[in-house]
Amino acid sequence: MPGINASMSTAGNALEVLQQALSLIQNNIDNASTPGYASQQLNLEAMPLDVGGGLAGGVMADGLDNSRDQYAEEAVQSQTQALGLYTAQAQSTGALQSLFDVTGTSGVSASLSALFQSFSAWSTTPDDATARQNVLAAANTVAQSFQGLANSLTQTAQQIDGQVGSTVQQINTIAAQIQQYNVQRLQSAQPDPGQDAQLYSALDNLSQLTNFSTVTQSDGTVTVLLAGGTPLVVGNQQNVLSSSVSVDSQPTPVYAQSLPTAHVLDAQGDDITSEITSGQLGGLLDTRNRVLASILGDSQQQGTLNQLAQGMADTVNQILTSGTVSTAAGAANGTALFTYDSSNPATVASTLALNTAITPDQLAPVDASGNSNGNANTLAALEDATGKQGTIGGLSYLAYFGQIAASAGQENQTATANQQTQQQVTAQATTLRDQVSGVSLDQEASAVLQFQQAYQATAQVLTVLDNLGADLMNLIVPT
Repeated sequence: MPGINASMSTAGNALEVLQQALSLIQNNIDNASTPGYASQQLNLEAMPLDVGGGLAGGVMADGLDNSRDQYAEEAVQSQTQALGLYTAQAQSTGALQSLFDVTGTSGVSASLSALFQSFSAWSTTPDDATARQNVLAAANTVAQSFQGLANSLTQTAQQIDGQVGSTVQQINTIAAQIQQYNVQRLQSAQPDPGQDAQLYSALDNLSQLTNFSTVTQSDGTVTVLLAGGTPLVVGNQQNVLSSSVSVDSQPTPVYAQSLPTAHVLDAQGDDITSEITSGQLGGLLDTRNRVLASILGDSQQQGTLNQLAQGMADTVNQILTSGTVSTAAGAANGTALFTYDSSNPATVASTLALNTAITPDQLAPVDASGNSNGNANTLAALEDATGKQGTIGGLSYLAYFGQIAASAGQENQTATANQQTQQQVTAQATTLRDQVSGVSLDQEASAVLQFQQAYQATAQVLTVLDNLGADLMNLIVPT
């Protein structure tokens, strides 16, 4: 009887272990589509069997194991960070590119062409009042076009600033989820598959937003560091990030009243913008602080649009003021056509305006040599300028503006191409991770059959032992 009782105990314990295994398989199946979930396995350990020594053998559960591969997880996170970068770049540069009319039928390009054509018409009839008035009207349209584009670009910058702030808040929300995981992990001796799934789902979401690295500590908590080493989550502590917009103070600003730059600050208020180089936040910052700044300027650069506006206005004004309004002796000198805020070179495009003091009869078609239409001809020639006057970097004003527009288009084209390629790379990394860590329904179905058969066999052994025990009891004759 002692042997039968021991065997029954062993069989009963085996049934419990097999039931745990079946329940775990069911949990895997239920979570097959749960983000961040890795399939779990019950570790089984054979008990020693020694009939003479009274050891009945059997099986026991020896904790849980999972199929998560940390290298595969980090590969997905890295590729997702790159995808987030290119996606944000493609979207933000797309909005930027849309502000430029590549057809040349509207905007700055069209207005400049119209101005040069008005100069050409004026050169044929320099004393014609209508031709002079057309020059003023065309100049006013040019100024409005520059102002309109500058204002639209500024609004785009402000929209991106809002997106930067929203993305930073999303990062803080996810960091709080990871911090809560660490709190729960410190309170639990064993990892919980459900909590682990939430953690890795949160890390996947964080990967879309910014670049970071993780370190799993000996107590099971996860430390999250931004690429530059700034801690985001350490144990049960979270460092909250914030965003701001201001003109860079270091190095010393060349253009103190320029378009401000977007910044990301850590919990102590230190600027960590340079650490954000990937994810959606990295893409937004790149477009905002590099691409847009190259056009509108920042603390260290005037901006190509401002250079164009100032170069064009200064050249036209210099030509007009160097001549006279007629060939008559003692004729008045010409008046400047354009004005702008000369105290702030980084805002020339947004402040460019038609000189409100000029009248049509103050336009000076006569050049310094006395040619009656010399200035008018020189101004008309600016449309296709090839010499030093009327060019920026060897390009005519129209060509230079075309280069600005083309650069914005190239930024969007490159970002879009990178995004499309990265989508494939990220999908491949995700597939490889899922093959290693994900739940395979075929494998789980096979395991179910295996454990069901083992369960049925063990139950049958238990039935046999129960019947054997009953028969032995019946053989005992009371004395």
